[in-house]
Amino acid sequence: MKRFTTILSALLLSAAALAESPVKVSGTAIIQSAYLWRGEKVCEVNFNPVLEASVGGFTAQAFAYLPFNGTYKEIDLDLFYTLGPWQFHVADYFIRFANSPVKENYFDFSKQTTGHLFEGIICYSPEAVPVNAKWFTFFFGDWMPEPDGSRGKPTFSSYLELEAYHDFDAWGRGSFVLGSSILKGPYTAHTKDFAVIHCELRYTKTLELGAVKVPLSVSYLVNPYARTTFMNAGVGVSF
Repeated sequence: MKRFTTILSALLLSAAALAESPVKVSGTAIIQSAYLWRGEKVCEVNFNPVLEASVGGFTAQAFAYLPFNGTYKEIDLDLFYTLGPWQFHVADYFIRFANSPVKENYFDFSKQTTGHLFEGIICYSPEAVPVNAKWFTFFFGDWMPEPDGSRGKPTFSSYLELEAYHDFDAWGRGSFVLGSSILKGPYTAHTKDFAVIHCELRYTKTLELGAVKVPLSVSYLVNPYARTTFMNAGVGVSF
């Protein structure tokens, strides 16, 4: 009984602290020369809006990738909790191609026709060392394709990303990013248990103009598995 009372008291204190925390809301609008995702080009020049709300250690994001040519649409939701250097995410990616023969239905979660992918994500960003580590695993939406084109068993495919960075004070940040596909993911057409698919040099800088921020980015990317290379640039406004 004493143990239960202690746990209940801790939960009530956490809830009270969360209730007293102010809700912070922000928005960002970015234009990119391309949407590059884990070593692949998904679409050309696109608009990338981001809406974010946070309270306590919890953050909710809604964001999208909307190419100007209208061939693709991606609407994503991400809910995560920050605990010291750790972040724990659950993300929902809703993907729609303009030439899809299936009528769009955001609320369709049936295996053979859904456009949703759900992913669990763990991130580690220690303060003492300029590195970030991220692990991603699909738990819904990524199924092994069958010979007849239908969706078979879930793959639970994963992606590991490691980043080393250096901050140049007021001159922005330079990063080297290395990403690998694990457990026969869609990045290798579900054929390889392991493949290095993402090597990137990235430079980012944010200009502060009063209450408005202007994020800038440029990157050079090589996919060793696919033997492809890309460059990308983006500019936006945050408020």
